[in-house]
Amino acid sequence: MASGSGSSSKNENKNDFRRKWDKDEYESLAQQRLEEERDRERRDGKLPTPVKRDMLRHRDYKVDLESKLGKTIVITKTTPQAEMGGYYCNVCDCVVKDSINFLDHINGKKT
Repeated sequence: MASGSGSSSKNENKNDFRRKWDKDEYESLAQQRLEEERDRERRDGKLPTPVKRDMLRHRDYKVDLESKLGKTIVITKTTPQAEMGGYYCNVCDCVVKDSINFLDHINGKKT
C-alpha cells in the first residue's frame, strides 16, 4: 500500500511527499485476482470464446484525399456534419480533421 506521512525509513527524504507503492503487494493482489477469475471460469465451465475476425481485404474504392485540397468553405451552425471541414467517415459518422488521421482511421488504427 501507499506509505503514509507517519512512516519513515532510511531512504526517505523529509521533503519527499510522493506516495510510495509496495510493488510486491500489488503484484500478489493481481495474481490472486487472476487465479480467482480462472477458478470462476473453470467452475462455470465457460472458456472465453476467441473473437473471429474477417481476413484483411483490399479496398474496392479509391480514397479521395485531393478533392477538398485548397478549397474554402463556409461552415454555419446548420451545415451537415458530412459537409463540415475535414474528412467524413460514413461508417461511424465522424469527421477527421486531416488526411493522415483519416487514413489511420479507415485503416483501423484509431476508432
